[in-house]
Amino acid sequence: MNIPKIIPSKYKTKAEAVLAMLNAGYTPKQIRERMSVSYSYIHTLKTKMAHKAEEAKAEATAKVKAEAAAEAKANEVDKVLDTRADQYGSFMQSADIAIKIKSVMHNAVARNDLHLYPDQLLALDMIAVKISRIVNGNPANRDSWLDIAGYAKLVADRLGGVSR
Repeated sequence: MNIPKIIPSKYKTKAEAVLAMLNAGYTPKQIRERMSVSYSYIHTLKTKMAHKAEEAKAEATAKVKAEAAAEAKANEVDKVLDTRADQYGSFMQSADIAIKIKSVMHNAVARNDLHLYPDQLLALDMIAVKISRIVNGNPANRDSWLDIAGYAKLVADRLGGVSR
């Protein structure tokens, strides 16, 4: 076997030199004779080296698992988005409609110098989104109609003294 020559003096510590020799394929006997270290010292370093290799392997495995989980989650998000597109139509078209409805409402609020509470503003914005989904997608989607009723009811309830 052709073992590369290790020059111990080029390493900062004796441990680094011994580890380099172990990695290069030197036997414990060769290392002991060359470096004047005990077999137990070599064994300890060898164990540490194996432990570090196991840690690196565990980190690599964890990284692969995390990447697989992220990819699975991305695939899950894609499925949800595809389902939403089937139900509500193109996101860009729906967004365009919602922005136009909101613009009309917000301009009217400003023009009439109205003060709306945050729940009223948000409810109107959400209702605009729901309307855009209805006219851009499936108008028979019951959930969209219930969502509109729900946002309106939240405001009506608060005005009647019931907060949720």
